[in-house]
Amino acid sequence: MSMDDLLTAKQQEVLHAYLHEDFMTMILTGAVRSGKTFIDNLLFLYELKRVKRQADLEGEKHPQYILAGASSGSIYNNIIASISNDFGIELNPDKHNHYHLFGVDITPVYTKSISGLAGARGFTAYGAYVNEASLANERVFSEILSRCSKAGSHVIVDTNPDAPTHWLKTDYIDNKDPENKTLVFTFTMDENTFLDPNYIKQKKAQTPTGMFYDREILGLWVSGD
Repeated sequence: MSMDDLLTAKQQEVLHAYLHEDFMTMILTGAVRSGKTFIDNLLFLYELKRVKRQADLEGEKHPQYILAGASSGSIYNNIIASISNDFGIELNPDKHNHYHLFGVDITPVYTKSISGLAGARGFTAYGAYVNEASLANERVFSEILSRCSKAGSHVIVDTNPDAPTHWLKTDYIDNKDPENKTLVFTFTMDENTFLDPNYIKQKKAQTPTGMFYDREILGLWVSGD
């Protein structure tokens, strides 16, 4: 079985960058059903292995990694259940609603409202995976970045597009400062070569032209007319 049987060309590009590029934040943005979450879930598993290796070298017995999403339900649907279905790995929460895998304490943070700020404070993380970042409260997102202060920390992000004035677009995606160390990948629906071609045709036909088509099919950050 070749890599082409497992990942799309865009997903392989992301994996290659993860393995070989020097970055702090990696943002996958783009169309619905374009394969962003699948590759980010795979990178999440890579991240946990990386964190465990680093923690062992540092003598850290309980390394923490942030798993962030709009709500507990979205984290379960988009990540926990998908990892079980796609990779056969079962993640069950403990009494604190944390998950554990490869010797890493996976700490959930809920980003949809400012109330999630409390869950992101008071500890140092080896990295974070932020799902559906455009739905996140800006202060909670910023606090997650602040927690990831260990050397070599990565923050893996995925999002569907919103308005081009959205803080995630203006402050992070469009930030070209090399010291920002952010990699950005934009996905279109057509790049997901594992989708049924008939589904793609139907989805394109059903999606209104203009803002909805540009965001959902082309993965563009555009405003309504």
